[in-house]
Amino acid sequence: MSTARRRQLGSWLTKLRNQAGCSVEDSAERLGCSTSKIRHLEAGRSKIKKVELTKLLDLYEASDEVRAQLDETRKQAEERGWWSSYRLPEWFEPYVEFESTAVEVANFELDLIPGLLQTEEYAREIHRAGRYDTDPRDIDRRVKARMTRQNRLSSDPPLQLRAVVSEAAFHRQVGGPDVMKEQITHIIEQCQRPNVILQLLPYEAGAHASPSGTFVILSFPDQEESIGFLDTPLGGHTVDDEDEVSALRYLFDELRSVALSAPASLDRLRRLVQAD
Repeated sequence: MSTARRRQLGSWLTKLRNQAGCSVEDSAERLGCSTSKIRHLEAGRSKIKKVELTKLLDLYEASDEVRAQLDETRKQAEERGWWSSYRLPEWFEPYVEFESTAVEVANFELDLIPGLLQTEEYAREIHRAGRYDTDPRDIDRRVKARMTRQNRLSSDPPLQLRAVVSEAAFHRQVGGPDVMKEQITHIIEQCQRPNVILQLLPYEAGAHASPSGTFVILSFPDQEESIGFLDTPLGGHTVDDEDEVSALRYLFDELRSVALSAPASLDRLRRLVQAD
């Protein structure tokens, strides 16, 4: 079952309950269950049956449009996503699920090129280096999954990508000079898309707002709450606390403010390619 879909459905149920002025106790009474079950449903930790969803939406006096949308989300939560056959790390699958329905990605990277902009050879080298959490037999699957994720950039409607990337990522010789030249050229080409904006955080910017790590903020349609994602050497985890996601958005805005403009960033990348 899709963890991301369950969490989206749970978020909607929480919002509808609050809008209806109902308490967790009211919802539990309607279903004839414990309050802990309602909390699990709203946190996306438990599966909800169609009859349970109907009873809650009756209590919240949801519109027909909302009912149809949430029942469709419930059905989708039962389906296996395209990524399930790629043997992705367990901690990463929820992120890919969220990304598949997002409308915008805001991504800050310190030492690596954002996954949505990586070439196949660059991605392969990254996975080869990550032997700790990538079985060598899974490298091809992981690379193919990354390439498939990139289809969102050319879908209709396309995913909006806003990236701030440290200059160090473009000087790190992942796979050697030829791989990096191809990678930077690919980024320049991708940035011709109106939905892709990359800003380079230059060395001369000095100390900045996020020296200790990379992060992503995913935004969704219909004013759903945004989700954050933090990457670590041993994996990553989603952030759905509203205050924490707001803090990440503030950090991203701070980083954008000290990064080069998009045109200036592309000029610097072109000079890097020409220098080679």
